[in-house]
Amino acid sequence: MASVVADRTWRDTDPDEIESALADVWRGIGSDGPVARAVMSNLVVLRECDAGAPAEIVATPYTETLDAIVGQHPSRVIVLWHETGCPLARGPLAARVGVTTYGPPHARYAVEHVVVRSTCDAASLPSIVRRLIRGDLPTSIWCPDDLSRRPPLHAVVAEARQLIYDSARWGDVAAGFAAVADAIGNRPVDIADLAWRRLTPVRQALRHAGDELSRDDLRAARIRIVHARRDAALAWLLRGWLATRFGWSDTTQPQIDPVDDPAAPLVLTVGAAGRESTIELDADRVLVSQHGWPPYAVGVRRETVDAAVAAELRSLVVDRTLRDAVTFLGRS
Repeated sequence: MASVVADRTWRDTDPDEIESALADVWRGIGSDGPVARAVMSNLVVLRECDAGAPAEIVATPYTETLDAIVGQHPSRVIVLWHETGCPLARGPLAARVGVTTYGPPHARYAVEHVVVRSTCDAASLPSIVRRLIRGDLPTSIWCPDDLSRRPPLHAVVAEARQLIYDSARWGDVAAGFAAVADAIGNRPVDIADLAWRRLTPVRQALRHAGDELSRDDLRAARIRIVHARRDAALAWLLRGWLATRFGWSDTTQPQIDPVDDPAAPLVLTVGAAGRESTIELDADRVLVSQHGWPPYAVGVRRETVDAAVAAELRSLVVDRTLRDAVTFLGRS
């Protein structure tokens, strides 16, 4: 589908009048010509705000990113702004609805947006989500915030089929992985980490190189990971993947060295001294220098946030490898 926005129509409304307000917006859009309602899933965008923040619904952050996401994978978007720390079980404070239209005049399609501002006990949030989602479609939750500062709300995660986040945005990766591991627990929720997607070329290169590596080479004591400080999440994910793949214990860790150079590549070194193999990842390529073989490089496709989120919405694949890695990191 096209991803170019043709028009946006927004309306403030009472939280109890969301569906009727949306119907009015649809009637106004339909008066300008035929338009198809496109929806393949529910996308709940979970945002948390500080207590005492203004109750009014203002222009939604990430609007352009959300437009690009649902232009590629049409979804009913529900942005839930939640004020934490309130012990009262009360309803939403304010709401805003909108319809975003795509495509040329002769082939228009549109998706719905609902923005809700709430302050209530977290246990009351699932009722808000259930009232707004289309029950016959899969529900994904996207948490664009730093989950090491604001952990995902367990009550909302329990309502979802999929939890999407980007660990590269976290200020404290240890706290972030612990929060995600705690939120998913034993729940049948798939997780999708955008940083994990960026690590895919390294994992593929190591699988290819692994045919020439011995089990002894792959012991934690013979593995070193060097990374720019901003790439700490990639280094942790790589460590978690290797730990679960090779059966390391929680106390068995490879050497991980952050460097201050923000342009430094992620470098994985494997093997004993004198016969090391290295895999380097930067923004443009993966460079593999394997002991006994000539080096080679593979280009890396740059993926925007909207393309990555849309791809995860389309796939809905249960990634047990990532889940195992996050569970390991959450208890490390």
